[in-house]
Amino acid sequence: MRRWRVVLALAGTTMLVPFLGFTGYTVGRARLSPRPGAEVVVVLGCRLRHDRVAPMLARRLNRALEVMGEEHRRGRTPLLVASGGQSGRETVAEAEAMADYLVAQGIPDDRILRENRSRNTEENLRFTVRELRGRGIDPERARITVVTSDFHVLRTAGLVRRLGLRAQVTGARTSRLLTRKSFLREFVAVLVKLGRTG
Repeated sequence: MRRWRVVLALAGTTMLVPFLGFTGYTVGRARLSPRPGAEVVVVLGCRLRHDRVAPMLARRLNRALEVMGEEHRRGRTPLLVASGGQSGRETVAEAEAMADYLVAQGIPDDRILRENRSRNTEENLRFTVRELRGRGIDPERARITVVTSDFHVLRTAGLVRRLGLRAQVTGARTSRLLTRKSFLREFVAVLVKLGRTG
């Protein structure tokens, strides 16, 4: 019995060190202020609550509004992309709820592009690329800032690079209540992704 306790303790320590490193690096990267000059700001959707913007998504949208505000102060008006489809439990697409939230915060409706078909992060980015091309914007040349949650920045940045986008990723703070669970789930997702590509 004692031997198993030692084995479990060692296994826990073996996973704890990389997890803490992942968390520290991800938070540090998420907190970096995006370089100014964005022509497009993309907000990645997440689950709604009763077909309305839930707190985690509101944090992402508020972070996007901060980025937009900084660009406005510099005399620029980027296009804002609300990216998110509709899950089986929702009666509206995330993009529609996100756009309603942004309009209520003063963003003109004609400056919001709704990408309402995606069901995961990769689709968020791929479908956004198609929507931008449909608007006559070259996503491989345009300066893009992608906004997500802090725990999600690292994986999103990897997808951005893989798609060849000239984009930077910034993160909204996760509520203290959800921090441990969210970072742990993302850490496991990154390990699984590495296992598949390794």
